[in-house]
Amino acid sequence: MYPSCQDTTELADYVRNSLSILASQGWLSIPLPPDLESLYANLFAESASFFNLPPDAREKLDFAAPTGTNASDEGFSEIQGEKQLITLRRLSRTPPCLRSAATAAWDATGQLFLRTVHAIAESLELPDQSVFDAMSAEAQGLPASARASSLLRLFRYNRPPGGAGARKKVVAEAHKDLGLLTLVVGQSPGLDARDAQGRWVSVEDTPRGPGAPRLTATLLAGQTLTYLTRELYASGAHRVSVLPSAPSPSDPHDAFRHSLVFALRPAPAAPISTAAFEASPLIGAFPTARLSAEANNFPECSMYAQPAGELFRAISQRHWNVNIAPEMRAEQKKRLAEKVGVKPEDMITVDGVAMAVGVQPEAREAETGEARLG
Repeated sequence: MYPSCQDTTELADYVRNSLSILASQGWLSIPLPPDLESLYANLFAESASFFNLPPDAREKLDFAAPTGTNASDEGFSEIQGEKQLITLRRLSRTPPCLRSAATAAWDATGQLFLRTVHAIAESLELPDQSVFDAMSAEAQGLPASARASSLLRLFRYNRPPGGAGARKKVVAEAHKDLGLLTLVVGQSPGLDARDAQGRWVSVEDTPRGPGAPRLTATLLAGQTLTYLTRELYASGAHRVSVLPSAPSPSDPHDAFRHSLVFALRPAPAAPISTAAFEASPLIGAFPTARLSAEANNFPECSMYAQPAGELFRAISQRHWNVNIAPEMRAEQKKRLAEKVGVKPEDMITVDGVAMAVGVQPEAREAETGEARLG
């Protein structure tokens, strides 16, 4: 029997009652009510049509992403043999064929995010239940022309060829998101997440049949939330690994894995004071040193009415981008490792970028060699 929710109110209650799971492992599978599932199914259909356009289509050319290391920042880009993606941050830079579906999905997901951060504030027993409101302002809707820090990213991953001996292929390395919350919606298995015991779980690998959901949805906690709660809410480590295509697929769409990623990041100008979080009887005191990207003292620091953009820069100060061409990724990773004096394997990925952190060997996770942040 699958858990189910009939509307967004029931979904909000489901999330509130499951926050202990989100806190302990950094992710939570959630059942989509029919109205949300319909919105996401519509966006999937529109995104599939967009990705099926030829490379020289005006919709792709006019809304192309920057080239080079900023290819995943905003707009459409393609990594040959791996994936196509388009990152949306404002209506004016969204292709017309995607605007209606993207706007509706952003609005509905934003309301889920707002209800969730309020529930998190309640779970932390914070006196000020609106402590996340200013930094969550972008959940209110897709901006018309001002570029949001939050994003909606649509993916089409290429499946490896099927046949004898074919195996799953990792197309996005293990990483933890940078912001407050992320919602990943999938049409087919591909998202893996690490549970509280450090094991990888295929969270979208749900049985098919009567009563089974058409789409899967996974809520992830990000590094910003982990910092502000002093690790009471873990960041959800996750990766994408796609199954091979069928030897003779009956549906051409089976050659790809589509997903939708909604990332709620704090509005850059929103002031953050960690004293507001110290008021929780559960969180405790932050280190007294003031957050400084120059001092590179994240996360052992406090914030004193500092804009959220400073926190963003501190988290992502040392990074390499996993959504650019492989040769650029390799060069970025090599240069960064040399710059900070760590081995290339002492890296963790954060929200599409990978951070280098110097760690002692004993701090490295035995299973994967992934370095712990902080």
